[in-house]
Amino acid sequence: MSFVIALYQFFGFPIGVGITLLVCWYFIKNPEKFEKWASMIAWAISHIWKTADYFATKSEIQGRVNSFVSALEANTTTTFPRISLRWTARGKDEIVWEEGQAIIVMRDRNHRNKNLIHAAYLFTAEALLKKSARHLSKTQKTSLNLFSTKLILEKESRSSVEQFMSEYFVPELDKHEAIRELIQQYVHIERLGAFFPILIQELTYLGSKVFLSKPSSEIIDEVKSVVNFLEKFAQREVGDTTTPDTFVGKYMRCAIRIVASRAVRERGDITSHKERINYCVQGKFENIYIIGNGEKKNRKFMDDVAGACLSENEGLEKVRDYQFKGQIKISGNLTNVSTYLIHLHNPSAVKYLYEANDIDTEIR
Repeated sequence: MSFVIALYQFFGFPIGVGITLLVCWYFIKNPEKFEKWASMIAWAISHIWKTADYFATKSEIQGRVNSFVSALEANTTTTFPRISLRWTARGKDEIVWEEGQAIIVMRDRNHRNKNLIHAAYLFTAEALLKKSARHLSKTQKTSLNLFSTKLILEKESRSSVEQFMSEYFVPELDKHEAIRELIQQYVHIERLGAFFPILIQELTYLGSKVFLSKPSSEIIDEVKSVVNFLEKFAQREVGDTTTPDTFVGKYMRCAIRIVASRAVRERGDITSHKERINYCVQGKFENIYIIGNGEKKNRKFMDDVAGACLSENEGLEKVRDYQFKGQIKISGNLTNVSTYLIHLHNPSAVKYLYEANDIDTEIR
């Protein structure tokens, strides 16, 4: 309150009110930011009032995990639940679902980094991969949980990463060679910047499908194939036209289209790129990812290609477009680049309930 009064005295009442309303609006739009600030204030208070530790830990965990969720939603079509933390004196650590919110129930209140690590791991296991988990093998689930949690902690709390790696990550790799191999593939995929916006996105779409014939082993094999496909694409040399850029399966179909070479861009001819994407739409591909160099001229060219496809295909949707940092391979060497990605979604190709005779591997 004294801060608000000082604000009014310094700027004058009208400006002070305006700034106060602006700050309130910002925190309403970004509740995870408010939780982070509340956590910092509570940690300061905890030096003289011990009980504030519990509130500080709670706010910090909620703020950091929900901050990652907000960033993730900005790059995918999926809406993920926000988390809330609840302390309990007995019972097991778990996630309880209430009105679409994931409430993480935890016992240990005293270890700041440990609680954040455990909450992030619970979130990836029970919320992030909730839909797709039933279609995955135990090895696939564990490897995805580990790698996703690592990415969350690297973004939100670098101080927690070392503890997570020693207590969670390394023991699982030492016990299971198959998990080590999958993690290596995810590393290659993430170098391109494709782990969350493509792999996790495709698994989320898969998780929304119900197969009445219960083809569990076939789906597990297909998930392996998707990972192999994305890894090969991420590892390709710039200019390589032999590496497949479409994945055709019984249960998932996606395409990655590279746009464009400098020569094509300078000609300004979008026809060939547009036709390749239209082919995917007509072939009932659910998701098409247009990817290319993030420099301004190439982004404009990619936008023109996507715009032409949207105008020629009724129902085709542009989900997201955004830039990110990734690595590409040039003459065998990894090079850091700015990358631009446009995600097109084809709702007419999506089905949610499948009988055995609904599954068709032919591109029509």
